[in-house]
Amino acid sequence: MIATIARHESTRLLRSGQTWIMAALLAALFGFLFLKQLEAFIDVQAQLAAQDHPVGLTGFLSVRYLEPLALAFTLVAPLFAMRTFSDEFRHNTYALWQSSPVSATALVIGKFAGVLLIMSLLVLLAVSLLICMQLFVRVDFPLIGSATLGLLLCTSACTACGVFFSSLTRQSLIAIVASLALLLFSWVLGSASFSAAPLQFLADLSIANHLRGFFQGYIHTGDIAFFVIITLLFLGLSVIRLDSLRQSGH
Repeated sequence: MIATIARHESTRLLRSGQTWIMAALLAALFGFLFLKQLEAFIDVQAQLAAQDHPVGLTGFLSVRYLEPLALAFTLVAPLFAMRTFSDEFRHNTYALWQSSPVSATALVIGKFAGVLLIMSLLVLLAVSLLICMQLFVRVDFPLIGSATLGLLLCTSACTACGVFFSSLTRQSLIAIVASLALLLFSWVLGSASFSAAPLQFLADLSIANHLRGFFQGYIHTGDIAFFVIITLLFLGLSVIRLDSLRQSGH
C-alpha cells in the first residue's frame, strides 16, 4: 500500500508543469555553479601547487559546488512537499483517504516517499556532473558518495518538514512559508556564535553544522542520526496530526 501511494504521489508531481519548471531551473543552477567552480579551480592551480597537501578537483568541487546546493535543496524540498496534504484538504479529497482502510502512517510514509523519490533524482542529477568527470580525470568516488549521502539526508529531513506543515493547513502557501522559516532558522544557527553555555546546544540544531563533514569526506554517526531523527520526528508529527483529524471527524 505504501508503494502504491508513493507511486501515485510521484506520478502526480511528474504530471505537474511546476515540477518540470523547477527541475529545469535547478538543472540550470547545477550547470552554472559547476562550470563556475571548475573555472575557479583552474584559476587557483598556482596557489594549490605551492601547498604541501593540495586539495584535489573532487574535494574542491565537493565543498564549492555540492555544499552550496544543500541550501538549494533545503529551499526546494518543501516546495515539492507543500501540496501533499494541503491540496487534499482544499479539494475535499482527504475524506476519501479517511474512509479507506489505509492507516495514517502508511499515508504519510507513502506521500513522503513519493516526494523524496523526485527529490532524489534531482540530487543524482547534480552529482552526475561530478561523476562525468571520470571520463577526463580521476574522481574520488568515496568523497562523492559521502557528499551524496549528506545531500540525501538533508533533503529527506526537509521533505519531511514540508509534509508536516502541509498536514496542518489547507493553504499550501502557509505550509511553504512556515517550513522555510523553520529550516532557514536552523541554517542561521550554524553561523551564529553562542557565548552563553545554556545556548550552545542551539548550535547542535543547525543543519549546516551537521552537513559540513559529509562534503569533506567525514561521515559521523551523530550527523546521520541528526537527520534521521529530524525526518522521523516530522513524519511522526504528521501521523499524529492525521490521526487527530480522523478522530475529530474532520
